Amino acid sequence: MIKTWANSRSRRFYEEGKISKFRSLDIEAADELLAALDAATSLHDLSPLKSVGLHKLSGNRAGQWAMTVNGPWRICFRFKNGNAYGVEITDYHKG
Repeated sequence: MIKTWANSRSRRFYEEGKISKFRSLDIEAADELLAALDAATSLHDLSPLKSVGLHKLSGNRAGQWAMTVNGPWRICFRFKNGNAYGVEITDYHKG
């Protein structure tokens, strides 16, 4: 279950469908990935879905996981005790 969000624009996208800050984001794919993340009770629930490109991050994002949406867009988050924290839709190549 998604417990916390890294920023309000990611939360508003998921809860209200607000997309103005996400130019070129595949809206449908992002919505499906967030729904899968919200339903997941472990990373194993997500990892069999090859298309999500679930991977561990390093550097200044060490401790986070990411799922590929499209192009440079990723959903980044921390996962602990069956819950997702600090969920963020980001072009993490830009920082």
